[in-house]
Amino acid sequence: MPTVKKTIELDQEAINRIKAALNAKTEKEAINFALRQFDTDIRLAETAYRDAGSFEFEAAFED
Repeated sequence: MPTVKKTIELDQEAINRIKAALNAKTEKEAINFALRQFDTDIRLAETAYRDAGSFEFEAAFED
């Protein structure tokens, strides 16, 4: 994972809660985990959306 140095303003209380919830050693670790998780969620949603409608369903029971 390539990293870049950024100077940004972040919500310190949110960082503290995330860090505690993840039992992370550093703020950087907590923030990077949260970013990776969100990116994973986006990728899964994009895949599900892209494949939506391509599912073929065959009835197991006839009426």
